[in-house]
Amino acid sequence: MIKDLEAASSSPAPLEKHKTPEDQKNSLSFRSVKAVNIDIRHVNVDIDVSKSGFSALAASLKRKGSTKEKQWKPILRDINAKIPSGTLTAILGGSGSGKTSVLHAMSHRINSDRLRVTGSILYNDSANICSIRSAYVMQQDVLLPTLTVKETLLYAAELRLPLSTSADERRRVVDEVILELGLKECANTRIGNNVHKGCSGGEKRRTSLGVQMLANPSVLFLDEVTTGLDATSAHQLITTLKALASKGRTIIVTIHQPRSEIWGLFDRLLLLSGGSPIYSGPLTGCIRYFEDIGYDLPPFVNPAEYLIDLAAVDHRSPELEETSSARVDILRKAWKGISDNRPSWYFDEKFETHDGVGEGHGKNNSTALGRQVRVLIMRTLKVTWRDPLGMAGSLLEAFSMAIITGWIFLNLDGSLSGIRSREGALYTAASLQGYLILLFETYRLTIDIELFDREFSEGVVNVPSFLISRRIARIFVEDVPVPLIYSVIFYFMSNQIPVWMRWLKWTAYVFYAFGAHAANEFLSHTNDPQGQLYDCPALGGASNPACAEYTGAFVMDSLGFPSRWVVRPIIVLVAFVTAFYLGAATVLQYKRVGIGISRAQKAYIDTSLGKEKISVRSLKEIRTVVIRLDKYCLDIQKRSTWFRKSKKLSILKPLNTLFEPGILNVIMGPSGSGKTSLLNAMAHRIQNTVFTQYEYGGEMFFNNALPSADVVRSICSYVCQDDDTLLPYLTVRENLHFAAGLRLPTHFSKTEKRQRAESVLLKIGLSDCADNLVGSELVKGISGGEKRRVTIAIQILTDPRILLLDEPTSGLDAFTASSIMTVLKGLAEEGRTIVLTIHQSRSDLFNQFGSILLLARGGYPVYAGKGSGMLPHFESLGFPCPIATNPADFALDLITVNLQHESKEEASRSKVRTLIAEWDVARPSVYRSVSHIATPAELGSLSRAPTPFRISFPLLLRRSFLNFRRNPPSIIARTTQVLSFGIILTLFFAPIKNDYNSVQTRVGFIQEIAALYFVGMLQNVAVYPEEKAVFYREHDDNAYGIVAFFLQYTLAELPFEMLTSLLFALLTVVAAGLPRSTKLFFIVAFNCFAIVNCGESVGIIFNTLVSHTGFAVNLTSVVLCVGTIMGGVMSLNIPAFLQAWNHLSPIKWALGNLAPYTLRGVVFTCAEAQRNVEGRCPIETGEEVLRLYNLDTREGVWLGAVGVCVVVYRGLAFLILWLKRGRGWGVWWKGAMDWKGKRKESGWAGASG
Repeated sequence: MIKDLEAASSSPAPLEKHKTPEDQKNSLSFRSVKAVNIDIRHVNVDIDVSKSGFSALAASLKRKGSTKEKQWKPILRDINAKIPSGTLTAILGGSGSGKTSVLHAMSHRINSDRLRVTGSILYNDSANICSIRSAYVMQQDVLLPTLTVKETLLYAAELRLPLSTSADERRRVVDEVILELGLKECANTRIGNNVHKGCSGGEKRRTSLGVQMLANPSVLFLDEVTTGLDATSAHQLITTLKALASKGRTIIVTIHQPRSEIWGLFDRLLLLSGGSPIYSGPLTGCIRYFEDIGYDLPPFVNPAEYLIDLAAVDHRSPELEETSSARVDILRKAWKGISDNRPSWYFDEKFETHDGVGEGHGKNNSTALGRQVRVLIMRTLKVTWRDPLGMAGSLLEAFSMAIITGWIFLNLDGSLSGIRSREGALYTAASLQGYLILLFETYRLTIDIELFDREFSEGVVNVPSFLISRRIARIFVEDVPVPLIYSVIFYFMSNQIPVWMRWLKWTAYVFYAFGAHAANEFLSHTNDPQGQLYDCPALGGASNPACAEYTGAFVMDSLGFPSRWVVRPIIVLVAFVTAFYLGAATVLQYKRVGIGISRAQKAYIDTSLGKEKISVRSLKEIRTVVIRLDKYCLDIQKRSTWFRKSKKLSILKPLNTLFEPGILNVIMGPSGSGKTSLLNAMAHRIQNTVFTQYEYGGEMFFNNALPSADVVRSICSYVCQDDDTLLPYLTVRENLHFAAGLRLPTHFSKTEKRQRAESVLLKIGLSDCADNLVGSELVKGISGGEKRRVTIAIQILTDPRILLLDEPTSGLDAFTASSIMTVLKGLAEEGRTIVLTIHQSRSDLFNQFGSILLLARGGYPVYAGKGSGMLPHFESLGFPCPIATNPADFALDLITVNLQHESKEEASRSKVRTLIAEWDVARPSVYRSVSHIATPAELGSLSRAPTPFRISFPLLLRRSFLNFRRNPPSIIARTTQVLSFGIILTLFFAPIKNDYNSVQTRVGFIQEIAALYFVGMLQNVAVYPEEKAVFYREHDDNAYGIVAFFLQYTLAELPFEMLTSLLFALLTVVAAGLPRSTKLFFIVAFNCFAIVNCGESVGIIFNTLVSHTGFAVNLTSVVLCVGTIMGGVMSLNIPAFLQAWNHLSPIKWALGNLAPYTLRGVVFTCAEAQRNVEGRCPIETGEEVLRLYNLDTREGVWLGAVGVCVVVYRGLAFLILWLKRGRGWGVWWKGAMDWKGKRKESGWAGASG
């Protein structure tokens, strides 16, 4: 059983003058673990950069069949390191130096076929990492957004801690982890995501670490674990890791910007530059080694920052690049030269043999299956319950589909038309309902599978428990209610395949479901062997040959089903369920998840590189903007899962401060202090949703005037924390060039825009990775730090009057962070107002802070004024800053509540309250009277208009095609769905004959074309949400208009739709056997194009209206299903009301013109047994078929109506997007809120309160 968390000494916090024995405790340590020594010997990692696909084929043809040899590019070169147990090792280096690659190699996470790893990595003299218990904390936080922090850790504890651990012990351990990681105040806060605000980025980081700590590993790998944390939280976190290491664990961490107090906590160091080591050994000998080769550490300089600067290549100018590259080469050669003859201090720690006594020696212990299932069921239930839109979507889909389809097939008669409608109803019940559930479950799996992959790789969850728990957890909330609701409401409201393909119907589960439904309807209600007899107009009943086609047996035979076929299909369906689950289990068990690696693109050579002469106006010509906040505050009110209002929370307390041009205005504070919320509010980037309502207080003034929202958007540029506006399949240079074309003023020529992009690329230090693809979660591209710099570069292209930056140095190494701050300082000195939040600041940067706004947790202001006045202010309150301490770190330590120790918590909380109260009393008066002007002319003159359509549209179209061309999965998704569907139809229907059975085959063939409606929607779901996210961000930046984006998206999809529609027509008309004529070929192609395009439009509408993609998919599916059922031959007697709605469906008009075009003039034959008493076939001509199915229409008019639907649907999609992103939506929302407020004032709505 797990012992209580033991005490371990920690380094003293920099602000505490007196320490008691109790204060010296840092209480996180589980029972002892197996000691693991890691020995890395001559490890090299290379990547295959050889051409592939069509490029490789073209290259081989040029070589005329010469042997193709792989081309390898080195990523890591000759890495050697000894890491004893009980040590904390840091891997340092600049962005792109290979830190994460080393960690991946050490943890055996390199699985790509394009990577080659040589050398050896030994764990206690074994090359098998499975022989030890390890854990890995990734850069990305893979957490469930609807769980709270404490719930996340409790579920992790149940899955990771030994079976012998009691529930009380698990809770106690989780509580200690929460305290140790400083998560106490957010323990009951949901993790959240980009749609629903929850924990801050730093709190998510610490939660991810807590999950891995609960596994009690012998070896812990951590990739950039302090990214997103403030300096105080980062110091507390590394102190915790040091305590864990002191108990025998081996901990390796990559880190970008360690503060000076953190430096002394490390035991060993691996310093990288460009994938090569320039030092690897004990921390105690590091400084001595660099002094011996001529690089002395200056006094009062953070050693980590100094070493990172040494190892970095400065790409901001050719001269700096040449100098720094020469220095780095010297350092590489120096370390290489002594690699075999290292001084004595290198061997101050030697490996020892340990016989650890803790549990879990070896691979992570997997929890018993029963416990896994129980925990996953409880977790899935909670996640499902807290996703009201997802649940509502499933239930609404079942209810609405049942009502509408039941209404469509209500009170069917017994005529031949009624029999055909019954067949359509049964097919609908057997196929469409399951298909809709499939769509939603597929979407949901795209979210859940990421967490499963992580937990499965860690050995805490296995495949059976994952699959079993998903179904058990949802059996009473979805699996039973959804089909039950549909079946009950629907029921009470209401074959001809080529020989070589005929066997395939026995492999389709829909065939058995449809057969069971049909047998139940047509045969099971009577003992008559002929089955159910419908309304035959002739006398004599089933014995009369004229009534044969009105009998159930005749219908079953025409459908190709055996008689009395109810029980066997159900048994087969159960077997299908079992087989599907076994197949899923096999794929999940053996399909390894890997990340693709992007290839560098052809370099763009610019002869003006480094020689840019962009004209810069003098400071006298620049009109500066002063931002003043007057009692500015922000409150939030959330609705609970089922729309009940919760208590209003204050995010920001009233603020009074100035942000002036010409200086760096810095906002500092611990995680949860409201820094990001303040920037979002200032930039007007906060959006109200159904579940979240924000309320502003106070005023924000620009130059003593109230700016309108349009003015704020046009003169403010905003750099967010995430990098979701970058197109992953464009290079860094291409992203910047397109951004310059879309954002820079029209008076700039193309050459000037290109030069501006190249100039910024140099300033931000991106020239080294300029021709690398940005990459994504699935395709490895540039590093996280490099993405950060690209995002900043895009925003500073326009030299905005106001630049707001949220954590611009987060994820950057110390050198790059310093260069970024230098660039921002230069922009400020040109008269711009720069406002940025910052978590961890270098000591040498503090003097560049012109003004500081210091926020405590909860949004309380503690200081607002000049940067030079902050330390004197705190000194006057009795809190002097030590000479050797970074002032930024000192301030954050001072205002942070220590949640790790109960004895310190109250004292630190009292201190923070005192600081808040003192500032509330002592803050200087800097506020003047204001003239309230709604849209001041002086600010309007500074506003930047969006790029005109004539410029933005061709650029967006070119960018879209370039990004799309390099994304093979998207090309496949766009082109293969329609083509594959056409191939399937052709295989199953060709050749279409002219006998009696082919009547149903021809009509069914036409009806199946309606499925293209879903193809259009699926293509939209695969592409539109990501493109919409990029557009929303760029539209917020006032880069271009709605029309340009919408037309670009429309035109980008047209070539694929047109090409695939022509191929579909070729297959269905020529190969399948429809009347072969040029006219029909183009008619089928046009109808295919129209149906797919309308499906895309419906997808745009609902994905724009609803941010929850799963809910949007459900709503879209319902609309498409209803259109499919009503528009074709599924039901021949639709109620008048629904018939009116049916006029809005493109399926009605498409199938209504295809049927006449394909059936007129067709003559049918029949067998002797099928002839009636008059000797005639039941149906002899295509015209009779059209009359039977009510499809005898004016086909030319209906064909034109299809074209009208295309235009109307796309126009409606544009209108929805314009309302959502333009002024229309805001005006409507404001009017609704004003009406609601007036209603409350009148007392009409007060009774329910």
